Amino acid sequence: MKRLFLILFFLTAGQTAAIADEAPVLFLNGQVRQGEMLFGFVSPQSELTVNGEKIIPRKDGWFVIGIGRDDKGTLVFNAKKGSRETTRTFTIKPRKWNIQRVDGLPQNTVTPSEEEQKRIADEAVLTQQARKKNIDMPFPLCFSMPAVGRISSVYGSQRIMNGVPGNAHNALDIANKEGTKITAPADGVVLLVHDDMFLSGKTVLIGHGQDVVTSYIHMSKIAVKEGQKIKKGQEIGRIGMTGRATGPHLHWTVSWKDKRIDPQVFLKNSEKFCPIAPKPAKTKKAKTKKQKR
Repeated sequence: MKRLFLILFFLTAGQTAAIADEAPVLFLNGQVRQGEMLFGFVSPQSELTVNGEKIIPRKDGWFVIGIGRDDKGTLVFNAKKGSRETTRTFTIKPRKWNIQRVDGLPQNTVTPSEEEQKRIADEAVLTQQARKKNIDMPFPLCFSMPAVGRISSVYGSQRIMNGVPGNAHNALDIANKEGTKITAPADGVVLLVHDDMFLSGKTVLIGHGQDVVTSYIHMSKIAVKEGQKIKKGQEIGRIGMTGRATGPHLHWTVSWKDKRIDPQVFLKNSEKFCPIAPKPAKTKKAKTKKQKR
């Protein structure tokens, strides 16, 4: 592991000429398992494919790839540079998921009418189209939590809503009082703003490059506009309970292409690229002189 990191730093220092005839370096940060967002490195200017699909890394060689909740099989990474290439194959490891029961939802949001089903389908098309928009910006490697609050539901849970089995929960729910601020976890471009979706209520989608999109759902207020460029830490809106929700919370989704991935694991893998916060300086306690009696 240490040797791989030494090679990595050697490459990023711009000294690639000395090893121009060697096979490309290929390094993964994260576990190859369901729900994971892998951060990877390949020698700059290499051609990279995963299971035959072309991946375009950043100029410095870093890239990301997502694994869906129910994905199985293998991932075959192939990197070519000049006449040399590197191929690595990984088996996707399974994960165990929780079962979560959610009661008290408006019944029409669990078993919608034919008209409501059409509205849900139309709104799903809007979000799918937004996720496919190309974002011309270098992917930011350091992400942070978009809101403060209690984690009320984790990624991957099989949901039973009002007694009816539903889809898996492919997001992270952050519960807090209505009006709590939501901020951008990294730089990006607003892909979609919708004031009233049937299931998700006030909704915002942000693109961050390399096919990574984050979604913000059930908001009480939206503070951005479609097409707007935003910076990390900038306000997106406020926590609410619009759409299908039993209490105020942020339903936060992270996706890569058409795959929803685990936001908590994504943040953990991203931490390695975030600057280390300086520790607060220790203050010395003033010594008090003992009074003579």
